[in-house]
Amino acid sequence: MRLYMRKISWGLFISFLILVFLWRCVFSGREVSILMYHSISSKGCNICVSNKKFLQQMKFIKKGRYNVLSLREYCSLLKEKRGIPSRSVVITFDDGYRDNLKAVKILERFNFPATIFLIVNRIDKEGYLTQEDIKEILKNTKVEIGSHTFSHKYLPSLGRKELEKEIRLSKERLEELFGVKIDTISYPVGGFNKEVLKIVKEAGYICGCTTNRGFSKKLNRFALRRIKITQKDTPFTLWAKLSGLYYFFKKIKSPY
Repeated sequence: MRLYMRKISWGLFISFLILVFLWRCVFSGREVSILMYHSISSKGCNICVSNKKFLQQMKFIKKGRYNVLSLREYCSLLKEKRGIPSRSVVITFDDGYRDNLKAVKILERFNFPATIFLIVNRIDKEGYLTQEDIKEILKNTKVEIGSHTFSHKYLPSLGRKELEKEIRLSKERLEELFGVKIDTISYPVGGFNKEVLKIVKEAGYICGCTTNRGFSKKLNRFALRRIKITQKDTPFTLWAKLSGLYYFFKKIKSPY
């Protein structure tokens, strides 16, 4: 009897997994995976992904035939309310670490677009991209740049004057330095509120990225969710995150 009940339980569980998988196949085209990276390094920190691991992850995306969009392209599609290609992925990097140059070489290899969010007052500082680095990236690759504010302050804690500097002035300064349009922003530590979003819109950005986990559906393009990618992500866990199963089961495990 116990063996019989165990077989039934396993059968129900497998059936459930199949239904979930089919559900994801049908609805995943309505969601976009915005990947969030920081440092490309073997230091072992919680925001570091080694060069080898990053290459493995990009190979998986290439072999999986995902549609890699630039953030600007994705946000333009949202703004114009046009259709989003199924299985779409966007690649982003926060902070502008100089080790991102390693990632740029790999992205070039696969002809993938990406966005590096720069902190204005850290450009040319030790450990960060230089002006010359950024100019070369913009000239020779499909990698774009966006604002990660002027000095990486937690935006909800700031008054109007400081918010203008962090949001509007950072945009203007990057445009002056590199001669390109800056219309995407990533909020430091993912922090934002109504006042932040108001100034972001007024400044002329077309979208903003948070650090909130999960998919970016056709919701508020100024509060886009992202998927944190880590050194621990194997091709299987990357697939689980891109398919939505990772967050589906995480929500079941911890619904609150």
